[in-house]
Amino acid sequence: MPYPQFDRSKLNIKPLSERINKTEIEKDHVPLDATPHPLSDFAKPVLEETVERIKKARENQKSVMLVFGAHTIKNGLGPVLIDLIDRGWVTHLATNGAGVIHDWEFSFQGKSCENVEKYVKEGQFGIWNETGFYINLSLIVGAYEGLGYGESVGSMIENEGLNIPSEDDLAQIIQQNILSDPEKVAGAADLLRTIQRFNLKSGWMEIPHPFKRFGIQAAAFRLKVPFTSHP
Repeated sequence: MPYPQFDRSKLNIKPLSERINKTEIEKDHVPLDATPHPLSDFAKPVLEETVERIKKARENQKSVMLVFGAHTIKNGLGPVLIDLIDRGWVTHLATNGAGVIHDWEFSFQGKSCENVEKYVKEGQFGIWNETGFYINLSLIVGAYEGLGYGESVGSMIENEGLNIPSEDDLAQIIQQNILSDPEKVAGAADLLRTIQRFNLKSGWMEIPHPFKRFGIQAAAFRLKVPFTSHP
């Protein structure tokens, strides 16, 4: 006997504008000309070795992948990461789902980092309309377009919107490719279901991102540097 499905329509999903945030990216980001803090005797040789390894890798035209957690973005290091990929020192960025969320929220509203203790107690933690809606919509559209996770979100931020196909076009793709290209059909069907569920109009959906200059995913998309998410 199957278990009853959780009815997500009963969730009280509040607007992102109502949330209290701890970090404002314009005020709290780390600028490129910031004076570095002194390193400990342990950290200094580690950093020096890392620098030399990166230099050697790039001299030999090898990849340099930077794998990091959400705190790297949360603590305002976006401009530093953007500079590293812009100058070619890092060739691939990889983070987790929380890193994607912080980067998107900074790009969208200039603020992120909700009060975990407060909102967990209220049963509200992580349940915010724009974050869930736009990130997931970008992934569904991106999957239909053949894009990956970070590329889908980065494209939405950089282009400040998404292209929504018509229901008729998607239905035709599904009917014509059901046997020859089931992967394309799966993406089209998922997008069609989403369009119908949220009654989305076809055409260009404008989604302003006034702080996208701080967006790492946007920069990676613009510079054609892989940005992958590993939730």
